[in-house]
Amino acid sequence: REQKITITASSGLTEEEIERMVKEAQEYAEQDRRKKELAEARNQADALIYTAEKTLREFADKIPADLKSRIEAKVSELRSVMGGSELHTIRRVTQELGELIQQVGAGMYGTGPGGTTPPPEGEQKGGEGEVVEGEYRQA
Repeated sequence: REQKITITASSGLTEEEIERMVKEAQEYAEQDRRKKELAEARNQADALIYTAEKTLREFADKIPADLKSRIEAKVSELRSVMGGSELHTIRRVTQELGELIQQVGAGMYGTGPGGTTPPPEGEQKGGEGEVVEGEYRQA
């Protein structure tokens, strides 16, 4: 006995319809990529706005007034450009706000103008020759 199975496409699409659909998918791929980039840029901007506002709240008394006002103005500008569809503008303003927030961090940790750089981790302040007592066990 011999058995045969024949598989045929049941979608009913012609080759022409399939080619048209593939072509449309390729055309819309670029639009989809742009929309994705815009959404990612907006998400990054939104996260940075949150960080900026949190920083201003937590360290309000330690941030110079001029820097604080520049950050607030940049947050406002970023909020307004986020509603648009200009990817380049959103990225530029996001970067500018990020740089302002870095200035806050530099000022807080003394690495800004006139500050001192903190010692690297692992180094201890104190006099030399200090004796530290501890237990020693061999493993």
